[in-house]
Amino acid sequence: MKNSDSPPMPQGEETVWLFDLDNTLYPASCRLFDQVDRRMGEFVQDRLSIADPAEARRIQKKYLREHGTTLRGLMEVHGVEPEAFLEYVHAIDLTPVAASPALDLALAALPGRKLIYTNGSQAHAAGVLDRLGIARHFGGVFDIAAADYLPKPSRPAFEKCLAHHGIAAEHAVFFDDMPRNLEPAAALGMTTVWVVTDSEWARLGYTGREDFIHHATEDLTQWLQGRL
Repeated sequence: MKNSDSPPMPQGEETVWLFDLDNTLYPASCRLFDQVDRRMGEFVQDRLSIADPAEARRIQKKYLREHGTTLRGLMEVHGVEPEAFLEYVHAIDLTPVAASPALDLALAALPGRKLIYTNGSQAHAAGVLDRLGIARHFGGVFDIAAADYLPKPSRPAFEKCLAHHGIAAEHAVFFDDMPRNLEPAAALGMTTVWVVTDSEWARLGYTGREDFIHHATEDLTQWLQGRL
């Protein structure tokens, strides 16, 4: 799927392929975020000494809506140390993520640099990439700590990512499962690819008229193969 007004796809060794991690490089059907979401609720309940799990979940989602991530809300409102939160919520079972030889081959054939940009942690990214069998392709992971805990879709976070890795936006292709995360990437000059999922949270705010979505696919590997 392609937006008729899409910019031309960057070509050659200068191209930077910038991938979101969760529900982008592996199928959303793995439901890893269900585990993360549950552990976030547990962390909020324990750290804020809340007796009722439902109240902890309400606060968890309130901070998510108002601060971009639950973590950001906990940091700003309660002074929670981010390292403890990230370690706890990413202590999950990664076995639903299967190795993907086809994705491995598709990534190997792409010219240019491959990088990860995630609202998660370095350790979580390393675990997922290892399960997929594709870690060898990526020259770096720009995680939430590298972004000074500013989450996507914050434009300053994207600017930090570009500066950190020396990326020229016009040579970059950015992949994400959340349309709202593609908007700042497109505004900065990147070509965007929406990896479509059935998640209501991923589609929050999506209208179907977004001109910042340049390409869309329900199968990342197939889409990459079609670029070759």
